Amino acid sequence: MYRLTDSPDLIIRLADGAAIPREHRFWADYQAWLGQGNSPGPAESPAQLLPRLLREIDAAADAASQFYVGSELRALEYRQAAAEAQSYKDGGCKGDAPPAVQAWASAKGLSGKDAADGILAKAAACDQALYAIRALRLAGKEAVRNAADADAARAAAEDALAKLRQLAESPDALAAPEGDAANAGGFWRSSLKLFSRGA
Repeated sequence: MYRLTDSPDLIIRLADGAAIPREHRFWADYQAWLGQGNSPGPAESPAQLLPRLLREIDAAADAASQFYVGSELRALEYRQAAAEAQSYKDGGCKGDAPPAVQAWASAKGLSGKDAADGILAKAAACDQALYAIRALRLAGKEAVRNAADADAARAAAEDALAKLRQLAESPDALAAPEGDAANAGGFWRSSLKLFSRGA
């Protein structure tokens, strides 16, 4: 259930990979577990630690991305809708809306133009989220690779993981592009939330 580290003041909880320092409130749980006659696993070697931390960052980025785009099939659906919305808008929103745009218009009681605008706003919001996730993932992995020692590598990974979790749990943490007209009245933020719910 626990694994030692190269520091006597830090252990790893295997259930979730949490690094628990001696002063942490969960250290008492570890001590109680030891008191039941259990023994922690050996510390990871540097050769084991680095790949694990990199995998954890990739997995957290994947989980954060899924919050915004869902499954691969749903992502394809969104891309198709955005492509149709852009084409319709480029044509001046004349004539019947394309099928993906019309589906959203009918579901929400919108005009074809308003549906296209909403789809494009949501697509832009999703793109910004995915760019932010990519940036955090790549920067986090590089920080782990460049860490001076195991403690620094764990700290770098924990920082990246915390930021990725925050991004997945708090879409409003992403700021809309400055001057973005869609940001008026909080529309940009609500669009992102709608997109994440599968609109």
